[in-house]
Amino acid sequence: MKGFADAPRGLWNRGFLSLLCTQFFEAASDNIIKGVITFAVAVGGPWEHIFGEGGNGIVGILFTLPFVLFSAFGGRIADRASKSRITVVLKTISLAVCALCALEFARGSAWGAIAALLAFATVSAFFGPVKYGMIAELVATDKLARANGIINMATNVAVILGTLVAGLAARDWKESFVDGAPSGADAWHPGIAMAVFVVLGFLTCLTLPRLRPQNPGLPVDLNPFSTYVSTLRLMARSPLLAVCGAWTFFYFVAAVVLLILPDYSSFLVIKDDETALLMAGLGVAIGIGCVLAAYLDTPARRGRFVPMGALGLAVAFALLGVSPASFAITMAWLVLTGLVAGFYIIPLQSMLQSLSGDEIRGRVLGTANGVSFVMGAVGSGLFYLLRQLGMPSNRVFLVLAVLCLAMAWVSSRWLRRLSGAAGTGNSGIVEVP
Repeated sequence: MKGFADAPRGLWNRGFLSLLCTQFFEAASDNIIKGVITFAVAVGGPWEHIFGEGGNGIVGILFTLPFVLFSAFGGRIADRASKSRITVVLKTISLAVCALCALEFARGSAWGAIAALLAFATVSAFFGPVKYGMIAELVATDKLARANGIINMATNVAVILGTLVAGLAARDWKESFVDGAPSGADAWHPGIAMAVFVVLGFLTCLTLPRLRPQNPGLPVDLNPFSTYVSTLRLMARSPLLAVCGAWTFFYFVAAVVLLILPDYSSFLVIKDDETALLMAGLGVAIGIGCVLAAYLDTPARRGRFVPMGALGLAVAFALLGVSPASFAITMAWLVLTGLVAGFYIIPLQSMLQSLSGDEIRGRVLGTANGVSFVMGAVGSGLFYLLRQLGMPSNRVFLVLAVLCLAMAWVSSRWLRRLSGAAGTGNSGIVEVP
């Protein structure tokens, strides 16, 4: 079954534009709440005492739990029901979660804000396989790489915007603390900022075309782990499992990087909004790298792009790990990191979509999404462990450099032979009754 039209769709159709806008606002709102909490528990933050040294690693682990629990189940629902209808339901729920989040930040309740973060993460866990599965229904197969590149570019611009807004909101909110709690109008800044993007995301999702369910007869299974097991077995029949492993490694690395950077406020002796600029520079560069990789992508090149991207990440992380405490130098190496990251992630993401059949694509992407957050939790745990052992945050980049170098070597040996099959889509899997 196809999407809202049986004929192949051009890239810039109404459905894709609606999804692009909805994803943009989703990513921005998620990063505002996560960013404010991360700044709050980082070194010198008002909630630093709650988790102690490296506490943003604990927050990172908590954030991943809903994705691990619900991503595969969300993928099953995405296969069974209309992805556009699911999106409207999820965006409606986000309105209520946003109201809770605004209240908890205004009260200065750390645990209340974390509960709201988990609620946002739960909505995002269900939306993940929906949005990436929807791309393959809205655009033709030969446009997948470009669609992924554009979606990733928009997502990273949204992350930049959300991170910048989080830095500004966190600065005002933190400065408003009196006797352990925020006060005045500044106490509502995080909630107001989130509300703007959540409402816009709700409005744009209403313009999505009506999509048909791809597998309406799929049984409901409330056990999320059984869906992981069955889907991983299906993925093992093709190169999908290996591609999934390489794809999720990126999110292990990304989780560590996003935990390192908030501590740069202390390392570089700068304010939170300046640290947010570093994150913004990284996000812009990732977006540019994704678009470049998408437009240069061909099935024959994918096997070279992935190890090249991993090697580039290794070099960039090594430079970050040995650089002096300079804002300009740090920004330069972060931009390099982002540019090469696109050449790693976009080919792998296109392989995941093109290798999976229509009837199972939601579960494949949901399972991959869940595994990526398991890897993110492992990355958060690694960061926490290294910080507890006394390693400065900037030196953690050297550990990432070694790991990316290993991935470059591994991927150069086996991903190249998978790229041809992934590009044609002929080796895709479908569910066998």
